[in-house]
Amino acid sequence: MQTEVESQLSFELQEMYLENKEWLSDILFLGDEMRFFQEIFQKLITSPVKQNNAEKVEFVNASLTDLQERSNHLKCTINNRQHVLESMLKDEVKMITIAFIEEDTVIVNEIKALLATDKEVKRELFALIETLQPKVKTQKYPIL
Repeated sequence: MQTEVESQLSFELQEMYLENKEWLSDILFLGDEMRFFQEIFQKLITSPVKQNNAEKVEFVNASLTDLQERSNHLKCTINNRQHVLESMLKDEVKMITIAFIEEDTVIVNEIKALLATDKEVKRELFALIETLQPKVKTQKYPIL
């Protein structure tokens, strides 16, 4: 009976470890994407645009910075969590506390919040870029 419990616990720890790796991959991608958007934002947004859309520009700029900071913090948290899981998988004595499981819930909620904010920032950024593009008439039928 003890062996079954230990193997089930080992399986759960391995699953948590793989889930953590996936989270880390998502956060790393998000960080790269935010850096990319910040570079584009800094290069494309000129003074006249900033004056005409000051509120949107400020929101997007502040949000990109906030997302970058939050993703960096989350990356550190997940990295630390990964090391704890690795050591738990190597140890003979495996114990998972309620606090450990609650930490997972906190991490998942933070990732969901980060992705929701990311989606909103992208929507605002794309809307701002749309205002920069000249209106082009599209032709419904091809010219022969």
